[in-house]
Amino acid sequence: MPPTAESVLLQRRPVSGQSRAHSPFLPHAPTGLGRPASSHYNRHLMRETANMRTKMASEGHLVNGSDLDVKFQYFYKEPCLYSHQIFINASKIFSTLKHESLEERENPYLRKKNKTGLAEKVQEIPQLHFVNDQDKRLAFELAFSTLKYQLLFEEILQDCAFYATYPEFVEDSGLVMVMLCDFQGRKFQQRHALPGETVLPDLLEIEQAILECKTHLNAALARRRIKAEAPSLDHLLPDTVRSKEELRSSMPVYGWINHRKSNMSEVLDALKDEHFRLVSPEEALEGKRFCVDSLCHDVLMFSPECANDLIKNHLVTAGKLVLQDKSSSIAPHSVKYLVGEDADIIHVNVGSGMTTAHIASLLEADSRSHIWAFGARNQAEVRENMEKLGVKGVKLMSENFLDIEPDDNRFKNAKVILITADCSKSGVANPIDFIVNEGEDMKILKDLSIGETDMSKLGDLTAKHTELLKHALKFTKVQAVVYTTRSIHEVENENVVSKAVEYTNLVQQRRYPYRVAPPVIPFSSEAIDNNIGIHGKFIKFRPTEKTSGCFIAVVTREPEDSKEAAKDVLARAQAKGLLSGKKRNKNHEGHENEDEDSLVNGHKSEKLLSRRLRRQDQRLPPRSAISAPHASSPIHNYIHSPIQGRRIPRPNGVAVGARLYKDAAKREPAQKKDKVTVPEHVKVVKHPAPFRRKKHKLSKKTK
Repeated sequence: MPPTAESVLLQRRPVSGQSRAHSPFLPHAPTGLGRPASSHYNRHLMRETANMRTKMASEGHLVNGSDLDVKFQYFYKEPCLYSHQIFINASKIFSTLKHESLEERENPYLRKKNKTGLAEKVQEIPQLHFVNDQDKRLAFELAFSTLKYQLLFEEILQDCAFYATYPEFVEDSGLVMVMLCDFQGRKFQQRHALPGETVLPDLLEIEQAILECKTHLNAALARRRIKAEAPSLDHLLPDTVRSKEELRSSMPVYGWINHRKSNMSEVLDALKDEHFRLVSPEEALEGKRFCVDSLCHDVLMFSPECANDLIKNHLVTAGKLVLQDKSSSIAPHSVKYLVGEDADIIHVNVGSGMTTAHIASLLEADSRSHIWAFGARNQAEVRENMEKLGVKGVKLMSENFLDIEPDDNRFKNAKVILITADCSKSGVANPIDFIVNEGEDMKILKDLSIGETDMSKLGDLTAKHTELLKHALKFTKVQAVVYTTRSIHEVENENVVSKAVEYTNLVQQRRYPYRVAPPVIPFSSEAIDNNIGIHGKFIKFRPTEKTSGCFIAVVTREPEDSKEAAKDVLARAQAKGLLSGKKRNKNHEGHENEDEDSLVNGHKSEKLLSRRLRRQDQRLPPRSAISAPHASSPIHNYIHSPIQGRRIPRPNGVAVGARLYKDAAKREPAQKKDKVTVPEHVKVVKHPAPFRRKKHKLSKKTK
């Protein structure tokens, strides 16, 4: 069911103070146009409503509790949340993303004719101007609700012959649809102008036309609901859409601490002063409670009721705390554990730059690393976000990543590449937050409004993802590539990674091929045992009431056999005379004689090789040090150490590669080697020399 004013007020999403209707029982908002209403005002609204009901009962207008409820519901008018300008923006969004109409579905000629035009229209996103983020959120909320109920609203308009009665509104069908969605959610109550709102005469005519047909429209809605045996309009939606709406209403609010402007202790102290309470992740998040995420140490998780307060909180407005879903924070943490000291990073498809800023926040303050950002939708917006968050060292690239040569000298220090694939977003549970907070493309609303992914698009998306990953694996200096999506389809996730890695290894034929490495972020032992977030060697979360879905794969360049790699290293060292302390001698003919101890295949070199391999195994951390931090690991010490002065050393890229290979080798089943069997008669013949001589003497005496 489209959101009503009462339901939105009780939800965690903030509502605008300008969205107050002139009601004889409800006071007007003290805020002006464009200023969001606070949670204090929402509590004031509910308190005034309760006082009004009590006063009516005391004056004898209401006799008992049942009369109180009946008369209150009769006189109560739900305020409209949307101004005329919000209606216009929502209609533009809806008209750009709308599905095929009933007429187009019934008429194949019209469907074929409008298919090309609609596809071009989706590519040309209109320029929208919003007063603030609150108006932006309300416009996308209304457009998204209209998209979900588009077919239903078209059917009832056709049953009531609305356009036959009012043909002048045919060209304004987008406005009719979004305004009908609002009127239906408010039970077709008359709308009043908001304080300070600029009223448009054309929209007033549409409002009056809907009010004149409200009886027929309401009856048509009731017939559809009764025919489908649905207790409410929500049950007319697909199960996938309705389930995500339930997840969206109970999903916590996440935010990561921007270390370029603040630190953990400062943020915790500020939240404590504002009466927020820090609890453990196991406790329930209610009211003004929050906790530190167990997987990402700089991410805070708040209860859904805190959303209104957090949007206006000075920590968020100052850029010290950045609101972003947890699914967007796992990939930056994976990059952090892979990048070496002063190594550069390449980020492909940066979007609005929030994920890029998170990577910069995780790097050391004195780090000289640079982040090369490709695929910014709006470079001016990205620069503005970087300036707001105090992020430096990000170089925006106007070139296409696929046009960059792998051996370009500008990227000689780039050791890690992060690819944020522009996927189907099928794992996103709250698309409005992704659009407002992260600058995501609004085209994701079209598929998410019906709960199905257009399978015809998956082929093109998969081809683009595979091409990007293959090109990233061509960079000779890069040691690791992190590939992330927000999709739940394997064709966009595991299939892309496996095909790209297999193709690259087959074509390049390098001594150190690429391999999929296990997760590098510290999963808990409970998560590993229960396969929470871990899917083989990949990180994969499905959309739940805790977070949206995501997929992360880490691809590193490592040798297939560590012993063979060690032999190659010893051979190169031997060729340079660096393996042993003994120097080469020249014989009387002037040729160099190599000492037997320095030979790679010699007896002592084999001992040296085995000894170095044992030392290497001792230096490599066990598997638990990567997946679940051991009690003595630096990650464990970092998480359980005091907040002040936390500093975790970033490992060298080569060391991390060796560690990841060791863990991957342990996880893979050992291949059985064929044992060479020696015939029994051969064993009998090979006796020690003295025994054979005695046997020979006995044979002579016998003769």
